[in-house]
Amino acid sequence: MPPSTIAQPRLLESVPAPRLREVGGLGVSGSRRSLKGSGGPTVMVVSESPFSRLMMGRELAPAFGLIHAQGVASAGRRLEMGTVPAAVVVDLDSEPRAVSHAFLARLVEKDFQGPRVLVSSRFCPELAEAFSGSCLTHFALARPWRPGMLRSLVESVLGQRAPLRAAAGR
Repeated sequence: MPPSTIAQPRLLESVPAPRLREVGGLGVSGSRRSLKGSGGPTVMVVSESPFSRLMMGRELAPAFGLIHAQGVASAGRRLEMGTVPAAVVVDLDSEPRAVSHAFLARLVEKDFQGPRVLVSSRFCPELAEAFSGSCLTHFALARPWRPGMLRSLVESVLGQRAPLRAAAGR
């Protein structure tokens, strides 16, 4: 075959890198939706499970800007870099208990004022509701939850909607 008819491999061609822009002090790929474009406060979603981050993000995304953290180590680094979310949602099932507790203690040490929403399959709905009603900064959500419950809880604790009991339909 003549060389002109052989398809040349494109593996070594350079692909343009996505442009970065600054969002909340962090470089973010230009292909991602802007956190400020949501019109709502920014919520940090912390989970080592990609499925859990996706599930929580899909429920929160229309109303809130999102910062995804792949576990508490990533969340800690982002907070060290100056990221200040309005609230933090922590998946307790994807982290060892000691690591989760240490992260929550660091939030207190850093004087983080926003609410912390703790999501776990270890909570039963009654326990989660009792826990949420007894604390001003920590709120609980039992997994699995009904569609819209996470968004309602976050809206309620951030003061954007009716109180939690009314939002939960009770």
